[in-house]
Amino acid sequence: MAGLNFGRLTAHSVVDTATEPRRIFTALPARDPRYARPWDVQAQVWERWHSRRADSDLLIKMNTGGGKTVVGLMMLKSCLNEGVGPAAYISPDIYLANQVREEAIALGIETTDEPRSGRFQSGKAILVTHVHKVINGLSVFGVRGDGKPRIDLGSVLIDDAHACVATLEGQFTLTITRGHSAYNQLAGLFEDVLREQSPSEFRDLAEDVAGVALRIPYWAWADRRDQVLDTLHPHRTSEGFIFVWPLIKDVLHLCDAAITYREIEIKPPCPPIDRIPSISTARRRIYLTATLADDSVLVTHFDAAPTTIATPVTPETADDLGDRMILTPLETHPGTTDETVRDFLRDQSSDHNVVVIVPSRRRAGWWEPVSDAVHDSKSIHVGVKALREGHVGLVVLISKYDGVDLPGDACRVLALDGLPESHTALDRIEALALEESESMITRQIQRIEQGMGRGVRSSDDYCVVMLLGSKLTQRLHRKGGAAKFSPATRAQLALSEQVADMLHGVPFADLAPVINQCLDRDPEWVTASRDALDGVAYPATSTIGNVAIAQREAFTLAELGRYREAAAKIQQAVGATGDDMRLRGWLKQRAASYLHLIDPSAALLMQRSAQTDNKAVLRPRDGVEYHWLRGVGDQAQRAADHLAAVYQDGNQLIIGIAAVLEDLVPNPDQAAVKRFERAMHDLGLHLGFASQLSERDTGEGPDVLWSVGELAYLVIECKSGVTTDKIRRHDAAQLSHSIDWFASTYDNTCKPIPILIHKSAELRKDAWARTGTRVITFDQLAALRAAVTDAFASLAADNAYCDPRKVGPQLIERNLNAKSFVERWGMAPRK
Repeated sequence: MAGLNFGRLTAHSVVDTATEPRRIFTALPARDPRYARPWDVQAQVWERWHSRRADSDLLIKMNTGGGKTVVGLMMLKSCLNEGVGPAAYISPDIYLANQVREEAIALGIETTDEPRSGRFQSGKAILVTHVHKVINGLSVFGVRGDGKPRIDLGSVLIDDAHACVATLEGQFTLTITRGHSAYNQLAGLFEDVLREQSPSEFRDLAEDVAGVALRIPYWAWADRRDQVLDTLHPHRTSEGFIFVWPLIKDVLHLCDAAITYREIEIKPPCPPIDRIPSISTARRRIYLTATLADDSVLVTHFDAAPTTIATPVTPETADDLGDRMILTPLETHPGTTDETVRDFLRDQSSDHNVVVIVPSRRRAGWWEPVSDAVHDSKSIHVGVKALREGHVGLVVLISKYDGVDLPGDACRVLALDGLPESHTALDRIEALALEESESMITRQIQRIEQGMGRGVRSSDDYCVVMLLGSKLTQRLHRKGGAAKFSPATRAQLALSEQVADMLHGVPFADLAPVINQCLDRDPEWVTASRDALDGVAYPATSTIGNVAIAQREAFTLAELGRYREAAAKIQQAVGATGDDMRLRGWLKQRAASYLHLIDPSAALLMQRSAQTDNKAVLRPRDGVEYHWLRGVGDQAQRAADHLAAVYQDGNQLIIGIAAVLEDLVPNPDQAAVKRFERAMHDLGLHLGFASQLSERDTGEGPDVLWSVGELAYLVIECKSGVTTDKIRRHDAAQLSHSIDWFASTYDNTCKPIPILIHKSAELRKDAWARTGTRVITFDQLAALRAAVTDAFASLAADNAYCDPRKVGPQLIERNLNAKSFVERWGMAPRK
């Protein structure tokens, strides 16, 4: 007998008919033995999702390593069984999509990577793809208005949704490089308004100075929209345009635009995701994310319904996170140098894979002498593959805070070196405008937490995480930074603070045995770690900011031509910003940009108000009123008052001044130049001087202006990005222009002292320095940083920084007082 045809008994198999994900999972006939039964957290999420599955937008939040891929695949299979197909699983990149397909094979779930597959379109197979494939101007799924057949989706799941955000922004951003003919045409079209915004920075732009990023004023962009369209439209099918132009062409007049000497960047305030109807019209949209504290980007970038994603689907508890010992050397061992930490991690890499995430290519170069490999976005997957296959050593990843899985021995020690940085022109402009604002701090903390999650990929995984750099360390504690982490990470940070207390007085060299207690699974450490997470629960609601909701709704109104309503919607959000003046000014500018399209006069008034709240936003067309920087009296008293207002104790002072000095380092990277100017401004405040970013605030004057007492002013031009060995004519002339500005702005009782910060004090043959000019060379700047460090280290002891009687002698001893500063740190320029 040949046997029985049991296929007749499976015509209505549970696998293909049930809608409960757990029933489907249990009935899978060919799943790999490692999927013997679902984990508790998976079953809990399935049950909660199933009861709400008809909601159009649902957020699923699970700890890393909680089995999200299996959860997502079973949800989509449930949707297919219910007739809500076709169904697509969208990953951040092609490599992660391949991992999803491999897991589907192990489960026995049919998938495909071909959107035109009949099995997919008939609801028999799940499409597994990546965000680049779905969202682009030539999307095979169809772009609104392209006249091509559309592939409809019934259910779409976006995996690691926060990691998809950067890709999504890039797909909606048109970047025009300098070699393109449209670059010169647009630069010429807006030359007059760029010069009005900042004559000094416009000169820098013309001279190809690194670091300059100028925003094209929205009023000029809107008023000259026809010329912009005439310039760009002929290139719509060319390389660099073809995948972006169809997505933004209809909202071009609403876009933000910025120019650097390398490129022009054009981006809408929110991605018009409805240009991909397959996404926007899907009956069910499911967002899978890790347990990050703020989910506002799902509203601003994916146009998710805030009412439903505000109540996420989660497991019952959040205690299934892997073990992380989190160490901050600047807190546990104040005074430890970067080089000491680097050498320590190099030693650790002899036994373990050590991964260091850095914010920039320049910082990667600092690590390169001790690294075994350095990877950027182009080579990251090769690097990850090598780490997962065996011991590599010390590996540096450039600005890769998400989308990377390093389970088990792939990463046993993870270091985050420095705060994540913004790299695109518009992002840098926004970061400077919103510096230290609540919204920017939230974004930075979220990025840090994403990075911290790279080395722990399951509940039984473990890793030591080291947070390096004074700015990153400071971010954890200032303005409630630590409170913005997820509950599980906060619990691990609290345990690590107890470890830090135990490390008090222990030499840094003795840190290795402590790390080994985590890596060698010391029973007492493992118990303490699990106890710290015990009972940790997910918040009942997600953080969806009112500002994010208003921004999305306003953009939608503006798309429809309802500009006054769009401005009013943003104005409503302004009222919810509290005392966050930076965000307040930024939002008013956005409201003004919409209002200008219907009422330019009212928009001008609003822009004036925005500039009053935040000096870093665009200056109104009719300019701004300049306010004198007033003189100072007792320098020591002023310094003590400032320090006491900013720092709670001596250790915070040490970390804080180190954060200032971290940016006061010459660096040709574009993003670093403005941070250097800000650091010079902040140094003045720490030393007890009055300080002002004159050029930023008014578009005229020097980069930094210090009032040092007795009507003396340091007029400071910062050339921290130069690499030339001599002072160019342009740089000397810029300082001279600033002195002319000072003479025309202040009366003759005020004495300006020209200061140039430059690599060299030697002038080129065609360059001439203003009488009285002093140059702080990069070598002198290094010595100045050392003197400041020593002075504040002394003042940190016993909170001496609060006492002007102790502050004054330190300033004098280190030549940081008004009478000695210029003579000690500046030198006369020479031919």
